[in-house]
Amino acid sequence: MIDFTLRQLEYFVAVLDHGSLTEAAKRSNISQPAASMAVAQLEKSLGVDLLIRTRSKRLVPTGAGNELAARARRILADAAEVPAALSQGMDEMKGSVRVGCMTAISPRLIPALIEWFAEKWPDVLIDFVEGPAERLQTAVAEGALDLAFIYSLQAIQGVELQHIADARAHIMIATDHPLAAQNSLRFADLEDEDAVLLDVPPSAEKVLAMFHTAGVEPRVRWKSVVAQTIRGLVSSGRAYSVTNVWPGVRTSYADSNITLVPIADKIPLNRLVAAVAPDIRQPRRVLEVLTAAREIASSEAHLPRPIPHTR
Repeated sequence: MIDFTLRQLEYFVAVLDHGSLTEAAKRSNISQPAASMAVAQLEKSLGVDLLIRTRSKRLVPTGAGNELAARARRILADAAEVPAALSQGMDEMKGSVRVGCMTAISPRLIPALIEWFAEKWPDVLIDFVEGPAERLQTAVAEGALDLAFIYSLQAIQGVELQHIADARAHIMIATDHPLAAQNSLRFADLEDEDAVLLDVPPSAEKVLAMFHTAGVEPRVRWKSVVAQTIRGLVSSGRAYSVTNVWPGVRTSYADSNITLVPIADKIPLNRLVAAVAPDIRQPRRVLEVLTAAREIASSEAHLPRPIPHTR
């Protein structure tokens, strides 16, 4: 791999502009030996001679030096524009935002988020991928995603968490089930009922841990990776499930024959959060995604229209 630096190019161009290493060093505020070494290292990296000394002791470029000079000036000019270009891009409300979202969260958040930007910021495109929490957070840490919506109980090291909304696990059960009328349910109340769980790690494991902490072994009849399949089985009365609920979620269950019942047992505190790369200044469009998500998660008005249940 060719290995040279912008600083070496800068000193080389300074030599061409001023005709000597001494003057180039003076104008660049470095010592003459440092300037000489930088040019020598540049020649070594490229494998060509770049300068020749005339009888008048003035340094002039070789053929390769002339070729490099033209390219070096363009490279240095482009590099000089980078800070301003990046600063301007940080504030512009256009371009794309790469969003990750857990499968369990996505149906409740992504459609409304896309609608939000289509109405308010049409020049910002929301690109999203769905998947398990750990994989999404790894993508954020590696720079493949700008942010990822997860539950705080599934957070990993290496990301920073931005609070979106408080969430609490509820029992999701058919509205016409006898237990649906209760103000709250204990896990023990469900021992003889079939359950269907979300089969996206570690969601099922987290739910099973809550049951086991309460001394209950749930009767898991099915698992599914599709939230709509789970809702269909619950709505039909074939099984119950466990889902996280935040303030704006309940409307999405309206007219679906599903009731969300709080859990009476002690369960871990949970939050809907956005995982972002730590210590990174976020562009305005990414900050707007966080603002939109908080508004959507706290307000029923922004949730997608529920699909009516037919029996």
